[in-house]
Amino acid sequence: MNAIKIDTTISEAVARAIPALRPLLGKRVELIALAAAPPQERVLTVDEFLAARIELPAGSSPITLEDMERAIAEGALGR
Repeated sequence: MNAIKIDTTISEAVARAIPALRPLLGKRVELIALAAAPPQERVLTVDEFLAARIELPAGSSPITLEDMERAIAEGALGR
């Protein structure tokens, strides 16, 4: 990871550009800038992925994992 280190005195211009530094106005500081990590994407479990893809017909009850496993087994057996 690359970092940029700056030794400076907080001026009015810097305080206007970065308001969080206003309390340090006139003080000598060391600023270190690091690249922000990209936001982590939430990873779905297999069950969540499958459940999100299913569009149930109106009036049908929710499908359980056991229901899905039974349907897969029946399909594998050719029923």
